[in-house]
Amino acid sequence: MRLLKTRESPTGMFEIIQFADNEIPPYSILSHTWEQEEVTFQDINQTHAKDMLGYEKLRQCCAKAKDMGYEYTWIDTCCIDKTSSAELSEAINSMFRYYQASSACYAFLSDVPSKKSFAESKWFTRGWTLQELIAPATVIFFDENWEELGTKTTLQKSISECTRIPESIFSGEDGLDTFSVAQRMSWAAERETTRIEDRAYCLLGIFGVNMPLLYGERENAFIRLQEEIMRVCEDHSLFAWRSSDTRGIFATCPAAFIESRDIVQFNPFDAPNSPFTVTSIGVHLELRILGIGSGGLALAILHCKKCDGKDTSIAIYVRDTLLSMERFTRVRTTEFEDIDLNNLKLSLYPPRKICLQASRIMRMRVPKDELPPIPYPETYLRKLMCSDQRVALHNAVEQGLLDIVWVLLTRADLEACLHRPWDNHNRTLLALAAANGGNSMVKLLLKRGAAVDIDVDFGQSALTRAAQRGHLETCKILLDEDANIDARDGRRWPLIWAAENGHQAIVELLRNAGANSQA
Repeated sequence: MRLLKTRESPTGMFEIIQFADNEIPPYSILSHTWEQEEVTFQDINQTHAKDMLGYEKLRQCCAKAKDMGYEYTWIDTCCIDKTSSAELSEAINSMFRYYQASSACYAFLSDVPSKKSFAESKWFTRGWTLQELIAPATVIFFDENWEELGTKTTLQKSISECTRIPESIFSGEDGLDTFSVAQRMSWAAERETTRIEDRAYCLLGIFGVNMPLLYGERENAFIRLQEEIMRVCEDHSLFAWRSSDTRGIFATCPAAFIESRDIVQFNPFDAPNSPFTVTSIGVHLELRILGIGSGGLALAILHCKKCDGKDTSIAIYVRDTLLSMERFTRVRTTEFEDIDLNNLKLSLYPPRKICLQASRIMRMRVPKDELPPIPYPETYLRKLMCSDQRVALHNAVEQGLLDIVWVLLTRADLEACLHRPWDNHNRTLLALAAANGGNSMVKLLLKRGAAVDIDVDFGQSALTRAAQRGHLETCKILLDEDANIDARDGRRWPLIWAAENGHQAIVELLRNAGANSQA
């Protein structure tokens, strides 16, 4: 680590000294906003440095540090060689630690003539100064003339009002880990950085993560930050953001969390949060899913809530585009809902292992004329879920109502119906769909785990029903799922049913698939 000596050398210059990690002496540190002609690492030992506009700031910082008994100080402009990408990356990943380890931090507000305009300083709007405010134990504020305004502790009320960061952070009463990911993100929501990538890089220390710098990746830097956060915690509030950007499950900037400052972790369930896994497809995790609309529209219940939410949980809108209950896309990203858990029978909605899709490349394009998926009216949904659901499920399968079947099957008790005979005739829902030639319904039930064959006496299998009714495409779908080609219903095999009813194409299909021709 390089430090700047606070006393001028005999030649009238300020000298930079390199220290090993285990030899670093006590030091002060400067927090400021960059202005014109800052003195860089390359400038510091040059004679022209004294003529630069930024030299006075450097000199005043050293003078304050020397007066307070510090032999060394650290200033980012001249203590980092920014021409070295490796050194810049190491410094940015270490920045929070540099400020945290300092004995005192001097926050120089170059645009503040007096204490009256303290909260109006641009210093409070910059991305990098967030960690410089939080990390040091001692922060001393100075106005444009280097007159002391107060400390982080004495000014904590004013600082909290203009930053919306709780006073307990500044007093030291609470640490960073006390606050959810969403809350910490919200502190940066209205801050700005010159480079888009720095929206992410300036938050590394706030979340205790490290990652390489890739200038040019733009919003992908913030997506990578969220992926790194998931490696160190299972905080669902990471997904509690709102934005018109439809990039997937990840937000693309801190501004998406501007309304999330009151969202905290909340897990009223018996099991702890399961770890997140990130793949090229998206984020794999366990969530409770409530089907609420057509096209696989659902609410995914997160383990977080608003501070005053009592027994409510935040839920985001997602869509099961393949109707498989496996891979979901976030939709209606400008909103989420509060779910009252007291009105929900949780045993019917167990945690499911799902994948929430993500995209780094570009916004997920939505045709201009495509409306966002709309939930069913609450009265209709309540009636659907509170009626005799077994009958409702049977009727929906029989009528080929895919969306209704999908919604009903989000309930665990109804999903279990896929794995057992439906009635006294040992018929299954899959067999019912196959008898009707509902290929889309057959595919849906198979995706949801319906057994293609159920070992019962005298029950007609799905393949038997499809062969009997002459549904060629349905037979192909079932055979692709390894349906038992010689399953007997007590009287006949599928091949016999097809032959007796004159379905020659199915007869040929079954023979070619290896059906017993002697049956």
